[in-house]
Amino acid sequence: MNAELPAEMILTSSAWSRMLAAFFPARGQDAPADATKCRPQVGDTADFRFAPHQRAGAAGRKTYAVFRLAAVALAFVLTEDERGAEPGGTIQEPSSILTNHSALLATKVAFPKVYGASKWEQPLLQAPSAVTVVTRDEIQKYGHRTLSDILRTLSGFHVSYDRNHSYLGARGFSRADFNNRVLVLVDGHRVNDNVSDGAFIGTEFPLDIDLIDRVEVIRGPGSVLYGNNAFFGVINVVTRLGGDFQRNGLETSAEAGSYDTYKGRLSYGRLFQNGLELLLSGSVYDSQGPERLFYPDFNTPNQNNGIAQGRDADQFGSFFSSLSYRDFTLQGSFLHREKVDPTAPIGIVFNDPRSRSSYDRSYVAFKFSHEFPDVVDVMARMYYDRNDLKAVYPSPGLLSTEFQVGERWGSELQLARTLWNDRIAVSAGAEYRDDFRQELYFELDPGPVVSPVRAGGSHSYGFYIHSDTELHRKLHLSAGIRYDEVRGIGSSDSPRAALIYNPVETSAIKAIYGTAFRAPSLFELSLARPGGINHETITSYELVYEQQVGERLRGTVSGFFNQMDDLIEFKKEAFQNVSKVEAQGLELGLEGHWANGLRGRLSYTFQETDDRTTGDPIPDSPKHLGKANLTVPLYLDRVLAGLEFQYTSRRETWRNKDREVAGFGVVNFTLFSQNLLKGLEFSGSVYNFLDREYRDPATPRHFQDWFEQNGRTFRVKLTYAF
Repeated sequence: MNAELPAEMILTSSAWSRMLAAFFPARGQDAPADATKCRPQVGDTADFRFAPHQRAGAAGRKTYAVFRLAAVALAFVLTEDERGAEPGGTIQEPSSILTNHSALLATKVAFPKVYGASKWEQPLLQAPSAVTVVTRDEIQKYGHRTLSDILRTLSGFHVSYDRNHSYLGARGFSRADFNNRVLVLVDGHRVNDNVSDGAFIGTEFPLDIDLIDRVEVIRGPGSVLYGNNAFFGVINVVTRLGGDFQRNGLETSAEAGSYDTYKGRLSYGRLFQNGLELLLSGSVYDSQGPERLFYPDFNTPNQNNGIAQGRDADQFGSFFSSLSYRDFTLQGSFLHREKVDPTAPIGIVFNDPRSRSSYDRSYVAFKFSHEFPDVVDVMARMYYDRNDLKAVYPSPGLLSTEFQVGERWGSELQLARTLWNDRIAVSAGAEYRDDFRQELYFELDPGPVVSPVRAGGSHSYGFYIHSDTELHRKLHLSAGIRYDEVRGIGSSDSPRAALIYNPVETSAIKAIYGTAFRAPSLFELSLARPGGINHETITSYELVYEQQVGERLRGTVSGFFNQMDDLIEFKKEAFQNVSKVEAQGLELGLEGHWANGLRGRLSYTFQETDDRTTGDPIPDSPKHLGKANLTVPLYLDRVLAGLEFQYTSRRETWRNKDREVAGFGVVNFTLFSQNLLKGLEFSGSVYNFLDREYRDPATPRHFQDWFEQNGRTFRVKLTYAF
């Protein structure tokens, strides 16, 4: 690493200051006469909010913000032209803008690449979003057990657990509604179900975490490419390939942990000489959970003094397969999960062993992907999905069983090519989905089968076009728009634009504007008032600065403002569009890695999320998040220690807005070894190492205000490749 920073990097820092000043003027600074009601004000980090008189019309705010972003980008271009070319800074032209970018080819730094941000592979610095990539290596060395474990380590995310499902909060917003404002993909295939539109991230996630190669987390509205549910972001889980398995391709793992928890996996993966690539994997999991859970709200003699005895069992079995040959890939997945619920939601008898749910999730997807040189790149996909939920609710004198059944098939086509000597990359796509079966009904005992609350099907389709244009040697414009139609609900158009400026080849400044929508789910429509409910919408403004320092460090600063309208809530015995919410915040991140195996990641998030009608903070919305991850080699690259720290500040509860759960910090520790014996991996993890008592807010479906989380637990794991 050079002792002195190049002049361009110094200019980058001052340019970043100018951009922040332009985008978020300081409190008390004079504003243009026509922008007084539209401009956000910033006093300092601890007062990152919009003054009440500035919560003006959305059209004025959008127009002013877009013009401000354009002016800032133009100022950078002119500044660059005045400085002239960099000494020795000749940048070679890329062969294809779909996989490379001119500003990055000259660097020797290995930048992570991401697919999900533009639906083509590109370096992280060129992605039109704030992106984090978590690799399999990190998953192993930090002892992550589920997708929720991975996501809770990242800036801007927090997770709440109600002993049944894990609920993801994104940039200060969480509704405890099965994560239907985040789109989750497995190798580009949508795995949100089609009844609640839920994206499950706990043990009900349909893929064993050992089969993950990397997780791409793309923050911000993503409807421009993905349509419905890509509200706060897109999480693309990329699986391992058959050729990734070592030795003879057979791999097995066994785990044991606290609360009589056991898990086993058997996988086979191989790349054959004729180009055929195969992966087969099956997993089983069984956990009894804590033997005794105490809930003060049920502390009466006829309710076992508030103690749920042996009521937290969790089991699943899953299977995954992938078969690839040349341009063709066939993939399939199946999961069956059963969970006992100890929490007794509203109207349910406490400590009743019949209170449980079972969930099945399966899909088959066929993909064709081919590059026709100098003509077009083609990606086509067809798929079939099914999801089934059975939930048993024992009430006094009545046993109610809920059934949700969903089936769908769909297809997608994307065409992409480069133009004008590879200075423009364009993709156009179309998607059709037929949710031909959507059922929600109840059986009562004693009593008849209740007619379906909602049954039938729906179809939706969307068209999009997206481009990346090199406006200047160091300035790119990524822009696109998508049109979606959901039968019986309506249409929506979702534009996104990002100006990406590279002052030097190792930094990027991104000014991003985007919108997204979420259509009401079948579950919400089944309990809506006559006249129905409409799409939710979000408009987002974001400013991102990413800087690579040498070959070892990378830093990120992101400022965001989200405006959400027509949010769907259950009020007065029906779902309806009632809420308007604003969120603003700042995310700081730093990560580094060294050749000796030392690796670390730090992040801090400040966020304020308020109801625009009342001005009050929303429930389950921490103002501060702090994350730290560190991997230290203990013996060469064969034995490593992984340490995590996660801080979440206090949060209001759902049931009583005047009550809150306290902030907390949790430490996790993992010891990981590889190749001490050839083909053998071992890990031992202690979660909540300091045995900290902490709580998560309960959902609106519960009597309780909060749920106690587990104290210190452990897991040991052995993996062997034959």
